[in-house]
Amino acid sequence: MNPSDRTRIATYYDAFLPHLKHDHEHENARLGHVKVKLGKYIKPGMTVLDLGCGTGLTSKFMAQLGAKVTAVDISPKLIEFARKESAHKNVEYAVGDITSEPELTSGDLKFDGIVLVDVFEHIPAGEIYEVLSGIERHSHEKTWVFLNIPDARYQLFARQNFPDRLQIEDNGYFIDWLLDQFGEYDFEAVEIQIYGIDVPVQYNSFLFMRGNEIEEAYKGLMGG
Repeated sequence: MNPSDRTRIATYYDAFLPHLKHDHEHENARLGHVKVKLGKYIKPGMTVLDLGCGTGLTSKFMAQLGAKVTAVDISPKLIEFARKESAHKNVEYAVGDITSEPELTSGDLKFDGIVLVDVFEHIPAGEIYEVLSGIERHSHEKTWVFLNIPDARYQLFARQNFPDRLQIEDNGYFIDWLLDQFGEYDFEAVEIQIYGIDVPVQYNSFLFMRGNEIEEAYKGLMGG
């Protein structure tokens, strides 16, 4: 992301903090759904990279389940808030632009899981490859990726009927397109759910695994 866009988006989310604080007082149903999902995947001792962590609600939740979490967000204000209100000994918060692949973490750390909750829609299509390149660099052969994102049909309806409710960058990415993008980096969907909170079709959640992991599972059937 170029410096001017980065500043513009970081400033927007700095100012968005009062809205996000409400989720610390009264958890919304979407985050409740996400936590149920993550509760199935997180195991004690796992290392997890939480991209676009916001105020750290999912980061702290995963840490409470025993994961070692590195949490990154573009907004200094959100990270400052997360360090106070979502503090946990198993979480390290950092300010970073997830579209700038070298900024995700220092070095070449590999994570067992990578989580993107309600952030992928805020990434311009032309910069998706940067995010996926970063995910690839920080993945090993067994890394899984959890993605939660608004359904593209809901996003298109919102853009046409109540655009004022959308955020500064709020895209609608269809399921087939997302599968193609992740597939370019050898991540294949093993679980897809279309669900709603206010209406039947509102969000999509995905669990991606490495293609070699899926193949190895099939080979296991041959030896069973």
